[in-house]
Amino acid sequence: GRNPAARALHRMASCTTQRQALLSAVAALPTADDGSWSVPAPILKATSTSEADAKRHVLSFSAWAQGAVRQLPEASEHEATDFSDYYKIVMSRVQLVYAKATQPAGELRFPACRFQTQLRRRPQVVKDGAARELGVFDSGAGPEMVGSYEGSSAAFRAALQAVGERRFRAATLRRLIAARGPPAASIEESLAPVNEEWVRLLSGSRLFELLDDGVGFSASGGVQVRVELQGGQAVVLAQGPWFRVTFAETPILQCMAQFMTDSVQTEGDHGAARWCRDALMNFAVAAHSVQERVHAPGLGSVSFFAGRRAPHADFHLLQHLYLQQLWPAFATSSLFAGRVLPRCRLVGTSAHEGPMALMALEAPLDARLPLSSVLWTVLFWACTGNRTVLPDAFGSATFKHMLLELGLLPDVAMARQDSGRLARFAAIFPETRRMASEIEEFADIEEALRCGYRYFGAGGFFGEKRRGLAEFSIAAKITTALCPAADGTLRVGHAGKLGDFSEGSWADFSEEKHGGTARARAHPPSGDLGSLGTSRLLS
Repeated sequence: GRNPAARALHRMASCTTQRQALLSAVAALPTADDGSWSVPAPILKATSTSEADAKRHVLSFSAWAQGAVRQLPEASEHEATDFSDYYKIVMSRVQLVYAKATQPAGELRFPACRFQTQLRRRPQVVKDGAARELGVFDSGAGPEMVGSYEGSSAAFRAALQAVGERRFRAATLRRLIAARGPPAASIEESLAPVNEEWVRLLSGSRLFELLDDGVGFSASGGVQVRVELQGGQAVVLAQGPWFRVTFAETPILQCMAQFMTDSVQTEGDHGAARWCRDALMNFAVAAHSVQERVHAPGLGSVSFFAGRRAPHADFHLLQHLYLQQLWPAFATSSLFAGRVLPRCRLVGTSAHEGPMALMALEAPLDARLPLSSVLWTVLFWACTGNRTVLPDAFGSATFKHMLLELGLLPDVAMARQDSGRLARFAAIFPETRRMASEIEEFADIEEALRCGYRYFGAGGFFGEKRRGLAEFSIAAKITTALCPAADGTLRVGHAGKLGDFSEGSWADFSEEKHGGTARARAHPPSGDLGSLGTSRLLS
């Protein structure tokens, strides 16, 4: 219930607090190896770095940051594209093409898709000297947790409402298209005929409308968001035309990430400046380790995939400024950095929402094999000229089998590993260029290099993820898609994501041994379709 002026003041106060915390943390960074400080052991372990090298990296970063941090641009007013990745502006245009090809002329309310968030792991917070789980999204959280949803729901809804008020701007959309890095040149050349209509449809619209509790979705043509309790935990649902609602997914995740991080800082023993100091050290050591041990010897190329879960906007921008001068061929997926900072080169391709949406929309294709995922891949190739594949939605081995049977395997330019074992994925695609994008620690990069990978994408590894404490894990996936059938009724489809089995082939899966873990990562769709009846949807 705050008015717009009050929400604006709240945003400004939050941004000021974050900026001050970062300034304090940078000022407190060591400037000499005088024996009075050390790099935390969890950072050394995560980056596979010696104490001496880690200190050298921190001092190099500190010398730069003391002056650079005060040159950070102000970015208190966010736009609708902020905290999304470059792949979103790529996929949204492909999704628009699909809508125009499958719906009556002028009908762009459908297909409508629903994203649903999932808090996979709560973060730990140190309070009164003991590590406890944060419960700000848990209804009825007990004393063993810090916070509860009952105590945080009003503040979280206010933060979410502020996110929804962000607007798309035509000039920003055009600037982001122009900021593409060399690997995305063919994508932008191929999608150019769609650009002006796409910009016109988005320009001026807000990101989403946050509905009051108990209010169902409607086919307004815009994006609507609800917060509801499922299994005692708050989840966020976002529904709207696919090419629009795609932009709601990652800003919602970023809002949740920032809300949890702010709560850890205010409720715990360690404040915001301590969080920033640890993040800065983690970033410095990880960034230099990649430069010295991957880029400099020519072993591979690492892209910065960060933004959608970035809990600290100013830290996020400072990371980009430093990597621009540290890495000779720096590339990022961050639309926020691409909007605010000069000389950012944007890269990215697609995500699992493509095959998941078509699983729900083109279900008859999947009677024997998940051919809907191949349909998405061929559509993406045709629209973008980019022949990267993300094959693990329903199992990478199955996907490769389908490509082979259809004669499409030789056309694959790169295969991106996003789950399962690095070695097994390399065995499935032995002749194809491969990217590893599940980088949690430097040891993952080292293993991938041994398996022949030469391309990498990483985000939280570069500082946003705390070391030494359990950090939150959040996701949002398409669970439902809605589209009019030929007879005028509403067709509702549901989607899932299998991923590659972490212990090898899905043929080795055991319900007794692995079932609990698999169910914990599953993403069941909300059973409520809102208050929408078919007549209301199609009227």
